Amino acid sequence: MFRFKQSKRASILPARTADLPVADPVRPRSRLLRFIALLILALCGCTYSVVHNGTVNETKTQEIEAGIQRFRGLDFTAPVPLVLKTRDQALEMMRKEIARDHTEDQMRIGGLTGAMTGVYPAGMDLKSETMKLLRSQIAGFYDPHEKQMVLVEGAIDANLWSSAANLITHRDLVGEMLLSHELTHALQDQHFGIEQMIDRVKDNDDRDLALKAVAEGDATLAGYGYVVGNLDDASIDSIVDRMDDLPRTFAAQSADVPMGLSAPMIFQYADGVRFVAEAYRRGGWTAVDAIYADPPRATLQVMHPELYFEHRAQLVDIDLNGYQSALKDWGKADDDTYGAMLIKLIVQRNLQQNLQGAANSDLATAVPETAVTERWSGDRMIVLQKNDALTVLWIVAFQDDASATRFGKIYTSILDKISAPEMAHRLQVRASNVLIAIGDGARQFDRFAPAIWHASVVTPVASTRSAAAKMAEGK
Repeated sequence: MFRFKQSKRASILPARTADLPVADPVRPRSRLLRFIALLILALCGCTYSVVHNGTVNETKTQEIEAGIQRFRGLDFTAPVPLVLKTRDQALEMMRKEIARDHTEDQMRIGGLTGAMTGVYPAGMDLKSETMKLLRSQIAGFYDPHEKQMVLVEGAIDANLWSSAANLITHRDLVGEMLLSHELTHALQDQHFGIEQMIDRVKDNDDRDLALKAVAEGDATLAGYGYVVGNLDDASIDSIVDRMDDLPRTFAAQSADVPMGLSAPMIFQYADGVRFVAEAYRRGGWTAVDAIYADPPRATLQVMHPELYFEHRAQLVDIDLNGYQSALKDWGKADDDTYGAMLIKLIVQRNLQQNLQGAANSDLATAVPETAVTERWSGDRMIVLQKNDALTVLWIVAFQDDASATRFGKIYTSILDKISAPEMAHRLQVRASNVLIAIGDGARQFDRFAPAIWHASVVTPVASTRSAAAKMAEGK
């Protein structure tokens, strides 16, 4: 699926957020929702100290900038200017970036592919839904191209944060959390080149989301810890527990947002915080820094940190090939890897769509079929185009034959449910691999399937202990 390519680390929030502690706090692919990320905080009204009467308080921002450097243990290598924009100005910046990187046809293909595979509802306008979400939610972002921090005026009603303000008085807690969070993204840019890392996996949703979860988890812990003053076990437990409430909180305030847009955003924070917190518990910020040198290769590792820190997940790379002769009139429009998180989203969304607001811990119980995604080991998708028609070819690999068979049955039922009568789809299981075809080209499945099975290559990924785990153990 195409994602809107956005290098800006954006912060957005629900229109109403309650019962949160003092805490800082996409795409289903890099080119789908690159700039969307859920951050449950905002720059509040003009009575606060970071912004007053439409002007940035330079003294306060310099204090926060110095403080986050000390707390995070990293120094800025270059100044990070802070500018204030109206909501319309910030949205115009993002609209221009979308237009630079994507044609209207590419955005159309992104929405159609998502609908064909079950990520989005049929007929969803990807660009329109994304811009609508941004307009209601965006609070600020770090722009690595211009190397500046952009704050959005009047992002949320300050009264919503009275419970947080009662804990630490006489401070612009929300403004400080937003600014320290986004300044942490600037530190990531200067020290680790996080945006360049994300650019290198632009054809892999799975690795893209895993990297962004690391970045958002790091920035959330840093911003929260800076405001609270420490990151002891109790503080970490508090923010991790609160992150589990994000799906329900977001759905209560933004029920009309498609789950295919909201779930990847929430994942970056809820699962990202949990993952980075595990590194911090093992070795502090030194262990967190080590993640950037050896990042998780899959969202499966972020969802289950033991598959990164203790024993590496059994992952595979897939070269999907052999379809060209039978589908010679079709040209490649896109390629991608969805990963365990997005496949789990597909199962959740289509087997019980009313669970968008359920807590993470409730989802697997309510939709037991999602358990099969924990046995995912790799996938590769190619989107073909002929005139206005699209065909999706997709191989999904699992760790055992039984899981592949189980997923094949589950996904067949989903495709039967979501596909229009004229939308052909076929699925075939061989050992631990599943071959899927959706769209007009699937009518030739019997011709190209044997060639794909013969020509495609599944290669195990070398498994080593993570640098973060080794560092935490003093090795």
